[in-house]
Amino acid sequence: MSAFLRRLASGVRVTWASSTAFATLGTATVTLLVLPLLSIAYDVLLGADLSAPDLVRTGYAAALVALASSVCAGVVGTVAADRNLGIFQEVHTRRRLDLAYWLAVAAVPALLALLTGAAAIGAVFVLSPAHDAAMLGRVVALAPIAVVCGLLLGVGAAGIGVDLPDPYLGATVVGTFLPLLAGVIVPLSACPAWLRGLGALAPMSGTVSALDAGADVGALLARDLLVALAWAGAGLAATRHAVHRLRAGVRRDVI
Repeated sequence: MSAFLRRLASGVRVTWASSTAFATLGTATVTLLVLPLLSIAYDVLLGADLSAPDLVRTGYAAALVALASSVCAGVVGTVAADRNLGIFQEVHTRRRLDLAYWLAVAAVPALLALLTGAAAIGAVFVLSPAHDAAMLGRVVALAPIAVVCGLLLGVGAAGIGVDLPDPYLGATVVGTFLPLLAGVIVPLSACPAWLRGLGALAPMSGTVSALDAGADVGALLARDLLVALAWAGAGLAATRHAVHRLRAGVRRDVI
């Protein structure tokens, strides 16, 4: 256990040192505040154009999904950088499943995303006309689930990406389609049946639905976590596939 904790602490230090989020004050401001708030504003404005029934709900839903997407993108970015440096190959050719590595690459993105999420959720509360404290409390309670879903989704997207020419493709797909499949702009209950079916395959659809009154919160969150675990399992399986191809000489370029 002590060796595991030392490796985990070392990995977190390396991930923190290599993070560019705090390179300058301007970088930190844009990364942690400006871009997430612009993304939420876009979703709210699009919801207004589509006559969404509750724009405050849209804002909170966008903040939660942005939180998960930010964690996912952070994990993918760290793994992609490790792949280019040869670190990822070294770790995963030695160990079948290196839990310390995955926890280390997830720690810093989770911390940065929490700062971003807090600012985004606070902005929605301040700008909402009702200033509903009960709704704010519900969103804050759902934020840890969004972080966990983002981490698991990040493992899945990063694992799949290491065997592709573009290791960032998974994060790009998640950032593009997750708001739609989670029912951010328009609730999934108001969407066509085929879109609701796709939403059931995406983490965060249950978390966003838990914002609605009368929702079975426990069942929705459990489904999100199970779906996210399935995506993480797919990513780990893709990682092993990439390592086997590398060892067999099928691929001679870096994974």
